[in-house]
Amino acid sequence: MFWSQFTSPPICHGLAQRNIFGVIAHRRYQTRKGFLAKWKYKYEGECDVYVCPQGEELRYGTTDRDGYRHYKSDPQQCETCPLLTQCTQNQNHQKTITRHVWEEDKKQVRLNRLSNEGSGFIA
Repeated sequence: MFWSQFTSPPICHGLAQRNIFGVIAHRRYQTRKGFLAKWKYKYEGECDVYVCPQGEELRYGTTDRDGYRHYKSDPQQCETCPLLTQCTQNQNHQKTITRHVWEEDKKQVRLNRLSNEGSGFIA
């Protein structure tokens, strides 16, 4: 078993590659006050898009050097959205969400924490 307070995609990916059952404590990240949290945008893996609370898709654009995939909204759709001021301050009315290429490994470590095997490791 492995326990750490750092939930980073590279650490979680390393655990998965070594077939180690990782358990990492939950940390609640602060969203900027007045803005929608990332979890309000649903990731659709089959289509590789995020869907905003208004049902609009954020499509993949590029991957940066650190392995983060950038998903961007259509500014023409966002311009008239009633949630625009809670979504982004971007002057072009475009929302960007990032997702690491090893996000699934990170998700698995979080799920391990909730399992019977993992629940005894977090105090």
